[in-house]
Amino acid sequence: MTVAELAPARAAGAPGAGAPGDGSAEPPRRGFRPDIEGLRAVAVLSVLLYHAGLPVHAGFVGVDIFFVISGFLITGLLVAELDRTGTVSWPRFLGRRIRRLLPAAVLVLVVTSFFSWLVVPGLRLRSVGHDVIGAATYVVNWVLAGREVDYLASDARPSPVQHFWSLSVEEQFYVVWPLLLVALAFVLRRLGRTPDRRTVGLALGVLVGASFLWSVGYSHSSPAPAFFVTTTRVWELGVGALLAVWLTGRERPAEPSPASVALGWAGLVALVVVAVRLPTDVDWPGAWALLPTLPTALVLWSGWHGSPHGPVRLLGTRPMVRIGGLSYSIYLWHWPVLVLGDWSAEWLTGDPLAGWAKVALAAASVWPAWVSWRFVEQPLHHGPWLRTRPRALLAAGLALSSVGVLAALPLLPVRTPFVTTPPGGRMPADGDLGAGTVVPGRAVADAGDPGWVVPDPLRAGEDRPAADVDRCQVDAAATEPVRCTFGDPQGPTTIALVGDSKAMQWLPALQARAGEQGWRIVTYGKSACAFADAPAAAPGSAYPECDAWNAAVVSALAEDPPDLVVTSGVARGAWDGRRADADLLVDGYARRWSALATAGSPVVVVGDSPLSPDDLDVCAARHPRDLEACTFDAAPGVAGSGLPVQRRAAAVAGEGVRLLDLTERICPGGRCPVVIGHVAVHRPGDHLTATYARTLAPAVAQALTSALGPRDAG
Repeated sequence: MTVAELAPARAAGAPGAGAPGDGSAEPPRRGFRPDIEGLRAVAVLSVLLYHAGLPVHAGFVGVDIFFVISGFLITGLLVAELDRTGTVSWPRFLGRRIRRLLPAAVLVLVVTSFFSWLVVPGLRLRSVGHDVIGAATYVVNWVLAGREVDYLASDARPSPVQHFWSLSVEEQFYVVWPLLLVALAFVLRRLGRTPDRRTVGLALGVLVGASFLWSVGYSHSSPAPAFFVTTTRVWELGVGALLAVWLTGRERPAEPSPASVALGWAGLVALVVVAVRLPTDVDWPGAWALLPTLPTALVLWSGWHGSPHGPVRLLGTRPMVRIGGLSYSIYLWHWPVLVLGDWSAEWLTGDPLAGWAKVALAAASVWPAWVSWRFVEQPLHHGPWLRTRPRALLAAGLALSSVGVLAALPLLPVRTPFVTTPPGGRMPADGDLGAGTVVPGRAVADAGDPGWVVPDPLRAGEDRPAADVDRCQVDAAATEPVRCTFGDPQGPTTIALVGDSKAMQWLPALQARAGEQGWRIVTYGKSACAFADAPAAAPGSAYPECDAWNAAVVSALAEDPPDLVVTSGVARGAWDGRRADADLLVDGYARRWSALATAGSPVVVVGDSPLSPDDLDVCAARHPRDLEACTFDAAPGVAGSGLPVQRRAAAVAGEGVRLLDLTERICPGGRCPVVIGHVAVHRPGDHLTATYARTLAPAVAQALTSALGPRDAG
């Protein structure tokens, strides 16, 4: 997964003490750094313009700018206190952060929860509630990382509080980093040494180095969760922290050097170029995040020298300082305004926000940001209340977080409009459900109002094959296959089910006939990996982990040859060094399948199921008594699936390879209903539900027994 796919829902980063808004738009005062306020403005404008859909293609780097600023300012305060007192007052430090950050954040969570309750449909509302709780307790980045690991839930829309992920990262840093300094000071005193900046710098350097190395590796192997987790981001805060350790206590040069001025301007220009021109098909954060973090450090270093000819000449202008002062509030408000605006537009008109409307909403979000800053953020931050009572502040922080959690509770007990039990409570036989009721060429009778349906269309994503539930399908980073056994463990006929999740979705159909047919089913599954003799393609890049997995599976099949191989997949191209090429995959599929058939294992290719539109559960929630409104055309669904490539490959693969095309049983008459024969057909990620796949067992079994031939009969 690339940054382009990740970033639109994840770019808004909210920094803490370097939070946009510390010392906001006030008259210059001693110690005030207008260049830092202007740098915050650059960061928040990058994010805002990016989310508005304007051509700031890598505006998500505003998050990384904020991280460096936060690490710089926070560590400067902590090191200065360590120099003065020999330790750090953790309650006092955390109390300042609570007073600064929490009131405005909780206000946004409460308002977001209320408007989500009005416009977010179905069980998506429950997901928003969980995210609000995660945001209120500063762990939402881990919640989102866990969700990203589940790529089968790829139809999920961005959460209206998803932007709290970076605030969570920073709050976790604010909790742990002062405690580490306290522990370091304690150990040094026990050793008879006085805590000094050199020791702090060495300890911090170890932490930064470890986080950076982890970020590089994890961003490559698992880019989706790596975007969110704290461990891949600590080093970015650490860049600013190292700069603060180096500069704290030093005397500024009487005459700023021309080099500091030149390097400061170079850093600012680099930030603008990166935000506008950075390639989006890269693993983020990883080493690529050096591109915004190091220039940010350069600008901060240049500003410390104090030259009026440096970047402060632009960053310190009144408009930039004003925007920087509001940037924390702008950050907090703009994302829920955009996301809930999109939900509202769909609710009112049936269509998502137009491009111009996104720009208008992004601009309009400045108004609630200013109101929040003027009447909540500033009075509580600068007011005298609780300022000298750190323990009371901690209690107030806990209370405020509790308010955020309470605001989410009404979103959790959402009820579905669907009935999942037939009248009388007795479930019909499989032959009278789902695909068993399909008459080719005839419209589906219950496509509008089925009366009852299994599984619940709003929970269809939970109706998965055992190979997925049992974690038999390895993730994108794995190179070694996992072999799982289903069906009759002593069966005389071994069937190998191989491929990605679109292959594993057919396991329920095989299991339904395994007992009576004596089939022992072994599975080899890997996420988004084509089982082909061609270089695998990930979005925008090669996929070497898939190539290694392919080789290992071929070796496993050679060592223990199955009687039959069943395969499928969603891939539409193989990697030719520049892009995914369909012709290359056709050849790779044909070679792989022909080689297996020649070695004595015939191949049945179950054609990929049609690509389904995003958010079918949302449509079902809005039209529970008129599901016909959610029916989609088969033609674009087939064109966007892996079936066209499979058809071409099967045509040239030769004897021993069969293609089973079930499109007519999934989309009768060229139309794809949400429900067929009281069974929900689709689940998120363009897969079939396990229940509907099971109702396809007769068609699948017929193709398999035909391919097996006399061996199965004997």
